[in-house]
Amino acid sequence: MKKPVYIIDSLNYIFRAYHALPDNIVSPSGMLANAVLGYLRTLLRIIKERKPEYMAAVFEKDTSFRNGIFEGYKANRKQPPADLEAQFEYCRKITDAIGVACFEVDDYEADDVIGTIAARMSGLGHPVVVVTGDKDMTQLVCDSVRIYDIAKEQWLDEGGVREKFGVAPSQIPDLLALHGDHIDNIPGVAGVGEKTARQILAVCRSIEELGSTELTAELKFRGRDEILKRIRENMENVRISRRLATICCEVPIEVSSEALRYRRGDTRLLNPLCQELGFIRVLDDIPLAQPLLF
Repeated sequence: MKKPVYIIDSLNYIFRAYHALPDNIVSPSGMLANAVLGYLRTLLRIIKERKPEYMAAVFEKDTSFRNGIFEGYKANRKQPPADLEAQFEYCRKITDAIGVACFEVDDYEADDVIGTIAARMSGLGHPVVVVTGDKDMTQLVCDSVRIYDIAKEQWLDEGGVREKFGVAPSQIPDLLALHGDHIDNIPGVAGVGEKTARQILAVCRSIEELGSTELTAELKFRGRDEILKRIRENMENVRISRRLATICCEVPIEVSSEALRYRRGDTRLLNPLCQELGFIRVLDDIPLAQPLLF
């Protein structure tokens, strides 16, 4: 069997580090550096514990094709604090310096890039581990793709997704389309909560089967007829919501085993960067590539 590929949802752990670590972690220039340090520690923990041969870290830019589908997509999200935003570029630089491939693509979110890498690498025969705490990413889970939330020490395979969310991984976009997602400002259907959505998807494999009276006759929850009527009357909006919630696995990027090979740290990049950040002690924890001998 080929070696597994570890794909890190970088922003997920950068935000976590920013909120979890104290604000007295600063660089010699006075820049707050808590997110960079916490994120770096997460990467190093993966490297130490999982010993990956293939690894990628995924970031994202400010634009998304989804805003062209629905103008209000993520409109309720606030901009990151200035002292966090200033750390993003350093997170990218430190990722590259320790030998991990970085990816981000204009007009696509990190989820899409992760989904594309996962699909391509699993297609090449590699087991894939997506390192994230984002529930939306569970739709990627299949025989060859698992989720690992390193912060919670939680692994999710297909059975784990069903147990946690009450639906199959492939039904996650339908689940979000029915009850909505306030985090991404994806509108659901009024009166449809997560429990009701789960009950519907336990009978119907997707929202497209809601037109089958034979299937929907099996639904037994209170107010069934009124809720089904409301869903059917808003089906176009429900389809748009499902499209917003569906990860695109066809991002135009080049992906190969060699491009994702973990290279170990490059002292030419690491030494000045860690000096600038004030991360001198952490240098001892970074596996280094062997120097070239001439």
